[in-house]
Amino acid sequence: MNLSLLRNPVWQRADNLRDPAVLPLNDGYRVFYSRYSNQDWGKEENWAVASVFTQDFLTFKKDRDISPKGFASPGDPILWYGRHVIPYQQYLGSPARLCYSESENAEVWSEPKFFLLEAHDLPWNTHKRVIDPTFVVEGERLHCFFVGSCDTETGGRHANLLGHAVTTDANLRVWDIVTYEQPLIGRSERSYDGVENVTVFRTGDCWTMIYSEGLAEQHLAYAQSSNLMNWVIRGSIKIPSQGWMKRKHGAPFVWKEGNAWLMILMGTDINNHTTLGLLTSENGVAWSPLPERE
Repeated sequence: MNLSLLRNPVWQRADNLRDPAVLPLNDGYRVFYSRYSNQDWGKEENWAVASVFTQDFLTFKKDRDISPKGFASPGDPILWYGRHVIPYQQYLGSPARLCYSESENAEVWSEPKFFLLEAHDLPWNTHKRVIDPTFVVEGERLHCFFVGSCDTETGGRHANLLGHAVTTDANLRVWDIVTYEQPLIGRSERSYDGVENVTVFRTGDCWTMIYSEGLAEQHLAYAQSSNLMNWVIRGSIKIPSQGWMKRKHGAPFVWKEGNAWLMILMGTDINNHTTLGLLTSENGVAWSPLPERE
């Protein structure tokens, strides 16, 4: 990929492009995302998890849905017991549930398989919904970071809270929920409505988690850990504003390429249209967006 040729947003369509994740391949990149159509949030047929292939983030092809309608928010595509696995969520209906699909070639994916249903009954997850799964492989252990929800004092809007579970089960049936009594990250002075959409990656001698902080005024924040279990919240990440992300930005996904870190990010413009842009970093903490389109 030649970053000097790219301008933000690197991909835009009439559909709203949300919640990106990237699987680097030998011949390019497979980008997974939530396809949101027709500006009607509440209809199942307007949502799907989709996949597109690009060699260079200049041209995109083989764009198609990989899930049934009514699903969204793909997390990190991983290798687990010899097959590709990607987590996502059943977005509409009650309750919202976590699921995953598996694939031998990262192109043809299975029907959704539901998992971690017990997270609906956590004492802090009073809305009994579970969304936004992120997988992290650590040797023979698989970590899942996920989001539950509670009410706020103002009413009329919920707050999102981050949970954490681990498994060694090849079939993702048996989980240990680390955050049973209280969430890993919740509400704060900066974000009364909580957090969502995390990405986790190894930086030097620690793990770094970047997440969407806030819902109404969404931006990025980060935390770090030496063991994926105990986290220190470091604060917000300041990113220079561009037109494609003028209103807010979130749902980051990070991967390493050469000596640099790359982030694909969802931006919301002043018309509430969402597109995808790229940012770069030398250390995984300080980020700079690519130049913007004229």
